[in-house]
Amino acid sequence: MKLLTSLRLNFFSNLFKKLFGQTSKPNAAIASQQAGNQATSGFWLYAAPVHLVLQRDTFSLAAPVPLPLQSDEIAALTSALNSHFGADDMHFFWHENQWFLRLENNPNIQTSAPEKALNKDINAFLPTGTGAMHWAKFQNEVQMLLFEHPVNIARESRRLPVVNSIWCDGGGQLEN
Repeated sequence: MKLLTSLRLNFFSNLFKKLFGQTSKPNAAIASQQAGNQATSGFWLYAAPVHLVLQRDTFSLAAPVPLPLQSDEIAALTSALNSHFGADDMHFFWHENQWFLRLENNPNIQTSAPEKALNKDINAFLPTGTGAMHWAKFQNEVQMLLFEHPVNIARESRRLPVVNSIWCDGGGQLEN
């Protein structure tokens, strides 16, 4: 059974590499297209709003992912993110319980699913690859933008976990 599963994974990995020039299935692009977005151009990622918890000398990812938010909170956060990053051709979208980030170009990162990082030191699960340093700068900018956002101030006053980061994974592109 294990061999059969491995063969299937290798088959799909090779298929996507040949068809789309990528080694993993572009889950976010497929889901975004199914949600009604024009996902035929650009590079798409899931961009879940999350709460990182400070440990003694690191951060851990708290459940649930994504954080459950009210529709007005979602609208305010996506508006702030799009206003700030739109000039860089980075656009956030929300549909039902999924957040998406559309980039003009492949950021050259490999990501981990948030389920792997839950309640663990996130350092082992942060994006890797040739674009990882640039991506870390982007993540820091997102975190600074979210730090004193009115949505988080209101959530904190209600003793709810604040949205202090986003967790991106499932990236890829679809062919035109």
